[in-house]
Amino acid sequence: MRKILVLFVFMVLLMGVMNAETKLSMELWSRWTYVMLDGADEASQNELSLARGYFGLEQKFTEQISGRFLADFFSKGATDLGGGSMISNDGAGLKLKLAYVKFSDILWKNSDLIAGLQLTYFGTLYDWSYPTIDLSPNDMYGFATSCDYGITLGGTLPMGFCKYHLGVYNGEGYAKSGNQIDNNMGYLGDLRITPIPGITLGGSYYMTPGNDMYYNGVGEAIDYDTSLNRMTGFLRFTMLKGFNLQAQYLTRTSTTEDWNIMDEASEEIEETTTAVSIMPVINIKEFTDVDAELVFRYDIYDDNTDLDDDVIGSMAHDLMIAGINYYLVRDNAGKAKMWVQADYSMMNYKYKDYTDASTIKVQLRWKFSELIK
Repeated sequence: MRKILVLFVFMVLLMGVMNAETKLSMELWSRWTYVMLDGADEASQNELSLARGYFGLEQKFTEQISGRFLADFFSKGATDLGGGSMISNDGAGLKLKLAYVKFSDILWKNSDLIAGLQLTYFGTLYDWSYPTIDLSPNDMYGFATSCDYGITLGGTLPMGFCKYHLGVYNGEGYAKSGNQIDNNMGYLGDLRITPIPGITLGGSYYMTPGNDMYYNGVGEAIDYDTSLNRMTGFLRFTMLKGFNLQAQYLTRTSTTEDWNIMDEASEEIEETTTAVSIMPVINIKEFTDVDAELVFRYDIYDDNTDLDDDVIGSMAHDLMIAGINYYLVRDNAGKAKMWVQADYSMMNYKYKDYTDASTIKVQLRWKFSELIK
């Protein structure tokens, strides 16, 4: 019965492909990672892996309605459960990354209404193309996940130099589902302005209100509010030939209430996290015959602004990355199809007893797509 059902679903999809425009795509990242801790005689990590693989399907039903599906698969070893207990993952992991339908120009001109598992329109997160092998600062430091289940409305305002996104999300990201999702939705607003060509200014605000419950000494249930608010501002400068500068400031404020049992009253506790990231990219193809980019990135991360950076418990650090992206193959439109990335990074903690680390990452990225009509 299961085989018949699978065959039926396959035939339905095939009929849909025959009557619409479909694009299939694949992208693979083969990576070597070498990590050396300061003062160590041997590497703490030295491995080859398939860091990420994407399989995508894009369906164009009409000029105004389209859909996209993207699966994310990757190398994955055994998970350490502690106490010597291990669970095997059979060498691979799989996540659903994108699955949405987009309605263009349905509500009004130059607007997109998107429903399903989609990009998170927070700061530079949704158009991060991995100029460094590492994640964007938005994702790396936990300000927002790259994708989430939600409904968004976005587009370009009539004056043409302003783009916006408004969204309602689960708030937990794309890797969680079921009972891992609470009842508190996340609400997001994103705005980008290009006052003159070559300069883009933007900002995003993402709030997740919540609530909790406390039982006092006589068993009475008392509700109290919590909240998680994230904000970012960014600048992109591309006015100079062959030079691209991206700078971003991020802040996250978590507010909770701590109950005093003796007084049966709450005390509001607020914790603020900040990050600053500056990343210049130099395209040396503009000056030479070499199709490559030099990438530099400097992050300053403070996990708790109320805690001194140089005391135990603080994870505040500086991250410095220097890398090169060398392009091997491009298509007729100039889009990259195969390229090599090499990064050297240094993680320096503010607390002196934490061990700093140096990391070398080299990966081959390649992708292809095929349009079926």
